[in-house]
Amino acid sequence: MRMSLTLAIAVAAALTSPILADTVTPQQVLTFSPAVGSAGEWYYNGAGVLSFDQSIAVDSALNSNYDALVGARVYLPTFQISGIPGAPYTLTPLGSSQITIKSADNSVTYMTGTLAVGDLGTMGTVAGGYTEFKADISNLFITHEGAALGSAALAILEHLGLPALDFDLAFSGGSGSGYRNFADMLDRGGIGSGGFSGAMSVPEPTTIVLLGFSGLAMLRKRRV
Repeated sequence: MRMSLTLAIAVAAALTSPILADTVTPQQVLTFSPAVGSAGEWYYNGAGVLSFDQSIAVDSALNSNYDALVGARVYLPTFQISGIPGAPYTLTPLGSSQITIKSADNSVTYMTGTLAVGDLGTMGTVAGGYTEFKADISNLFITHEGAALGSAALAILEHLGLPALDFDLAFSGGSGSGYRNFADMLDRGGIGSGGFSGAMSVPEPTTIVLLGFSGLAMLRKRRV
């Protein structure tokens, strides 16, 4: 009787304890930046609108220059900037919040996602001051064409069924009339433009926990 009771308690404990079902190693899925000498850049109009003038080419995927996704185009939406000086600014996509990855000629869509509101942090007092935007991409969807592309980066996302990615933009020092740095431009309503680079990464930590009795899957991810 005592042995049966002990066994029952052990089974109940095992069922109710969280079970690690899948752990995703944080990694950079892809990087992108305008080509050297191209017109690609950010542009701020002095009135709260930050825009980009083209779809940006993927430079590498899973740190490889040979992935099938290299050369595809990442479309970046226009953003509304809000916030107060001295604190992180908020960037909200204007119009469509969809971010897409398409073929080099923009005729085929490989992946779509929803770009969330994010934080824009500024540092530095000179033109080279560091500026970075962080947000989440949710509702990831890899199309049939994306799955058939042969990209290791897209294959990882499809296999893991990740619901989200981290999205980062790093802005280089800009230029404009009286431009000193990105923060000063925003604070005084200046006009400016400059280069940038970006990345999409698997969040950390991304851990799926299965709860024994309910069978409920709970996803915990870093919020940026």
